[in-house]
Order: sequence, then C-alpha cells, then structure tokens
Amino acid sequence: MRDTGALARQVEEFMARHPGVSLAALGAGEHAGSLELSPFGVPATYLPAERNLALAQQYLALNQLAFGGIGVPRWVLSDLYLLPGAIGLLRCPARLVKPEVREALGLADEDPTIGAAYYAAPSVTPGLFIGVSLLSFLPGTGAAPWVKALTLGMLRARRLRGVAQWDNPSVRVHARLGPLRLVGRVPGGHEYGERTFVYETDLSDGVRVAEAMVRRLYRVPTQRVSVTDLSALSALLDRAEAGEVLHLVPPGVDAGHVLVSEG
Repeated sequence: MRDTGALARQVEEFMARHPGVSLAALGAGEHAGSLELSPFGVPATYLPAERNLALAQQYLALNQLAFGGIGVPRWVLSDLYLLPGAIGLLRCPARLVKPEVREALGLADEDPTIGAAYYAAPSVTPGLFIGVSLLSFLPGTGAAPWVKALTLGMLRARRLRGVAQWDNPSVRVHARLGPLRLVGRVPGGHEYGERTFVYETDLSDGVRVAEAMVRRLYRVPTQRVSVTDLSALSALLDRAEAGEVLHLVPPGVDAGHVLVSEG
C-alpha cells in the first residue's frame, strides 16, 4: 500500500488516542528483512516466531477464542501463517482488552497481550494478498480496520482479496479500506456458499484508502439488495464472474442491504 501523508496523520492520531498500544509482526525470522517495518511512519517490532513461542501460543488461544470451532489449528498457524508470512499485531497492557481475554489467558492488568491481529496470506500473484483472519479485543477503539491497514502496509500489499458473508457485520470493516469489487464465488466451495462471496480491494491509491478510513469516501449505490435475497445476490456474482465491474461501496452494508455500484 502506497504511503500518503493523510494515512500517516490518521495512524498517528489513532496511536496517540490509545497510549500503550504498539505495532508488531510475528513470523518466521527470515521474513524480517522483507517487511516495511515503519508503515505510515509507525515503528513496528519484528518478533521471530522461533524465539517467541509464548506469543505464538497466545495468538493461537485468542484466535480460537474469537472464532470457536473454526479457530486456526496449531499446525496451520505454523505451516500456513508463520512459515510463509507474518501476522500483524497491536500489542497492549491486558487492562485495555476485554475482560474475557484477561480471564481466558490468566493475565494481570499490566501483562502484555495481543489486543488486535490480522493475517493476510501471500499469493502467487505479485502484490496480491489473501485476507485470512482479523480479530480485535480492544473495545471502543476501532482497532480492527487499523490493524488490517497497518499489516497490509507492512506487507507492501497492492491488492487484497478476501472472503465474506453478505449478512456479516465484518463487511463494514472490510469496506473501511475502500470499495469492494465483487470477484465471484469462493474457489472450491464454502460451508456457507450461498451467502459467501470473494471481494477485492485496490490498495494502490493511498489517497482513496485514507478517505475510506475516515469514512469520507462515498459513491452513490445504483442498487440496494437485501442480504437475505440470496437469488439476487447470486445473480450479482454471476455478473461479476462474467466480467462486469460491480463494487460494494462504503459502508458496504446498510440497514440490511448491500450497497452496489455498477460500472
């Protein structure tokens, strides 16, 4: 993601509002030199996973706390997260996170912990990353889109593809980085296939990302489709797979409807 003065100012303001929060990355030691460890001017600490086993275990526990039965297994964390890539972390004193996190991990108020985290997997297409896992336990901070943006900045991502469900509130978080171009259905299928789609975010225009992050990027939707109208939503994916350009425009979902811009 290209750096801009606007994004740098926004990140600086976010960090200033939340003293005690710091940026880090957890991954295989050899990846340290491949990351941008000052995304938008925020210094990031690289933590080799081989020497930070307790932190890797903490991330694993928090991922499973956030996602329950679909939380990442340990071998997936090692083989498919940490070996090929790096997880972006916002770390903080435990007093800042939700009480259930402190209880689950047995933390005292000043113990360091992971407040928010994002993982995007590298792909075979240069500059394209695949969004995998976003979690935040920092209530009232709006940390989720910021840990996502900062991680993608560390990765120097130019495009992001992800998977979402039409009726999931996370669509609003994803749209904080800009319009979501509809790509189509999930390759290989999905447990929630009838209400799931693949989207792509263009991260190459830092000015547009900055506008989206502060909710000033707006395009008038040409269609509003109910998140329960699976037939109409499936037809949108048919059109996208046929090559038509369709976007979900920020905030992505409003009052139970996805906001679609055609052309």
